[in-house]
Amino acid sequence: MKSTEKVFRFFEDISRIPRSSGDEKAISDYLLHFAAERGLEAFRDNCFNVIIKKPATVPGCTCAPVIIQGHTDMVYVRESGCRRQYEDGLSLVYKDGWLTAEGTSLGADNGIAVAYALALLDSGDILHPDIEAVFTVSEEVGLIGAANLDYSKLKGKYLLNIDTEDEGVFYTSCAGAFRNEIRIPIVRENLEGRVSLTVNISGLKGGHSGMEINEGRANALSLLGRLLSRISADVRIASLKSEGKTNAIANNAAAELFVEEARIDEVERAIKDMEAEFKSEYGGRDTICIKTARGEKLRAFCYNEESGKKVAAALMLIPCGVISMSHDIPELVETSANPAYLEESENELAIFSSTRSSVGSRKAELRAKYKAVADLCGGISCCSADYPQWEYRENSPLRELAMKTYEELFGKKAQTRAIHAGLECGYFDKNISGVDIISYGPDISDVHTPQEKANIESIERMWLFTSALLEKLAKLG
Repeated sequence: MKSTEKVFRFFEDISRIPRSSGDEKAISDYLLHFAAERGLEAFRDNCFNVIIKKPATVPGCTCAPVIIQGHTDMVYVRESGCRRQYEDGLSLVYKDGWLTAEGTSLGADNGIAVAYALALLDSGDILHPDIEAVFTVSEEVGLIGAANLDYSKLKGKYLLNIDTEDEGVFYTSCAGAFRNEIRIPIVRENLEGRVSLTVNISGLKGGHSGMEINEGRANALSLLGRLLSRISADVRIASLKSEGKTNAIANNAAAELFVEEARIDEVERAIKDMEAEFKSEYGGRDTICIKTARGEKLRAFCYNEESGKKVAAALMLIPCGVISMSHDIPELVETSANPAYLEESENELAIFSSTRSSVGSRKAELRAKYKAVADLCGGISCCSADYPQWEYRENSPLRELAMKTYEELFGKKAQTRAIHAGLECGYFDKNISGVDIISYGPDISDVHTPQEKANIESIERMWLFTSALLEKLAKLG
């Protein structure tokens, strides 16, 4: 049966299983039980990555095995007021041609890949080469599963990564990335008789630090650094705050400042002037609101003058936004940096950033820049969660066959695209010699939000495409 009935049934099955990043044991148990029921060879590692193998359905097939790959974890987000608990799983809704989840994110990223793989493993009428279905974990929090996978268990030379969200678009490369943390020591002192002034930067669009970094949106931490540098001679910092995630453009920042009463009017005017400057600079690309609120005159425990200047300088100097564009692929961001959020204690301020690049040497350059900023400010720089880029391959028989198959099936021209975000493909490319890779998927929108939705007809079309592509590969071998 080549219909999508099985795809939706398996998606419904896994949607009953809670599977946030770091909580993948239950879904891995399900996968092992699935394999055992069908007599399929299966492996699970200590991270809960699972590999299930199925022999070719074409007698004498000599095509190399095909790896079908996706990740089992999802970003679980609930709407305010949603009564459904995480432990209850998802409540799926089929309506107006779209698949959604009631009050929560849908987990089509990347549950659709899991459902496709299970439907292929369960099929009896789809012609295909040997299949190695790879289900990785904790992709959403740094590609942890792919980083720890035992690639020696795989023989495949073709990889279908089903983890992108634009039907008819075949991705051919992605950026590598790493996270950076700069920790700056803070010396505090007590000050008497200064007026408190709270500053809030808000209203910014934010967005995905890979997908929207090229849109020229404002970064709240960069704005905060500029603002503090402008007024640093007249204020003392009591606290700084910015909440976020490393893969999101910072859209909020707040500072609790203390100002001599005679200078507070001047400081507020300077902040208002900077708000006008920011709005003029960013125009229609972003919305920026800076609000101030005066408090009482009281005793305060603040950064000393030197610490305040170091922090303001660090926020000014940390790389931010698009660093360079690709020379090979039009309109593709090659390298970018994103100051993301802050963590503050009494004696230290930590600034967290993410860096993406499709060129390894550029990543090394940014590591050196973070260290230079930390050194200048008397702090330390630490890098982590470093994952490899997937570089474009000019000669890709799999890509050519995939595009031809899509166009033959649906009469639409397929596209190729590179992505300035991370995919697990980089790890497979690094660890499997000569592997030919494409990444694709059906139309999915608003991922990682309660508004996430997947187009039902697109899911059906990309299932038919996957089946047809496997059949062509089986007949080629």
